[in-house]
Amino acid sequence: MNIKEILIDTPNLVLDTSVLLGYFMNEAKDINSLLEEYIFTQESKIILYGHNLIKTELFYVICREKGVTEAEMVLKKIEGIMNIISDTWLFKKAANIKCRYPLAISDCFSISLSILQECPLFFLPEVELSKTIVDKINREYNAKIQIV
Repeated sequence: MNIKEILIDTPNLVLDTSVLLGYFMNEAKDINSLLEEYIFTQESKIILYGHNLIKTELFYVICREKGVTEAEMVLKKIEGIMNIISDTWLFKKAANIKCRYPLAISDCFSISLSILQECPLFFLPEVELSKTIVDKINREYNAKIQIV
């Protein structure tokens, strides 16, 4: 299933920090036009889920690149559209994934969240997220990780 089909079919979605940064920092990413069309629009029917580590990463990266004011604005936009799930619900599964795979802890929380919500998770390509590791996690945890 391609990314557009997933966006048409899914009621819930998790976007990794890298995907959100690419969008909010206006990086030239192929996924951005689809995000604009299916997520960041008033007509969107997709519920976006996130966790506090995503907010933390978004804030500090944007703060470093564009300043505190821009970081605050992006955080306000995200909080208006993203349902933040408490780390209390996510930490044990995230820790289990981190124990088994050499991934960033924030990535483990995102994977844990997508498993909890039974929804797709979009990542930009990352060295740590090889096709082999993604396939193993998808099989082992019944996850729906997509590299976009």
